[in-house]
Amino acid sequence: MAAVTVLPVDRHELAESPRWDVATGTMSWVDIPAGRLTVARPLPDAQLEILRTLDLDEPVGCAFRLGDARYLLAVGRRLGFASALGEVTTSRDLLPEHQRFNDGVIDPAGRLIVGSTSRDPAGPHEGNVLVRLEHDGAVTTLDDGLGISNGLAFSPDGRTLYSVDSAAGDIYARDYNAETGAVGPRRVAVHIDDEGVEPDGLAVDADGGLWVALWGGGAVRRYTPDGALDRELAIDAPHVTAIAFIGSHLQHALVTTAMRDLDEDARARFPDAGRLVVVSDLGATGLPAYRWRPGPLPD
Repeated sequence: MAAVTVLPVDRHELAESPRWDVATGTMSWVDIPAGRLTVARPLPDAQLEILRTLDLDEPVGCAFRLGDARYLLAVGRRLGFASALGEVTTSRDLLPEHQRFNDGVIDPAGRLIVGSTSRDPAGPHEGNVLVRLEHDGAVTTLDDGLGISNGLAFSPDGRTLYSVDSAAGDIYARDYNAETGAVGPRRVAVHIDDEGVEPDGLAVDADGGLWVALWGGGAVRRYTPDGALDRELAIDAPHVTAIAFIGSHLQHALVTTAMRDLDEDARARFPDAGRLVVVSDLGATGLPAYRWRPGPLPD
């Protein structure tokens, strides 16, 4: 049976983008509205050593560790880098004023794919996009007309790109050719229609199972590659935001949660809302993350 352990970190308004860097044995995550990136090393007995925090001037949707201790960031309407010393450089604005960047993933060819959402959490949620940063700094729109572009992941063979549209309640699948850059039309792999529940962050395990965090559902679900519900793990926080496989064999999961949209009574009833948890004994292992191939930002 899976075991859930709460990590000793402060509560976050909206923790997201959990990542594991196998080269350094470190984890990272962001608090989106706080504009904060945190990097930590896990220690025995569910303890953490906080190695670095970086406070940005605007919401940060996702962050990826690079090989030279820099981070690739999606901040506000721009993409950027954070140096080992905390210096941040960014691209030009790439989205309209009412949108910001949200979750992202690195593709098998080392390119960043990242989606957008409305700056106002209350919406309206429409006209959002999924874009790819090419090796030469160009930006390609892979899809548009989305509600809330959210979790992203690849199948084990790298030939299927999964993405979440939280507003639609859908996990989409698209055929993906990393060599040519060709992306097929979206199709619904999983639809979640539970009342008050939205799919959020996404991860894929070594067997192709889809693990999705449930905003409003207090859980993480696993769906088989053909879309059948396989299992559900309860998390003691209503808004579960994202999941990433961590550990020496990617045998554990780091799960982020949020306090946003909870009133004071709910925050008191769910003291772990906004914290991070580690889930062990999953009965599954994750996939190694693809590494970003260095290139310029859009000028």
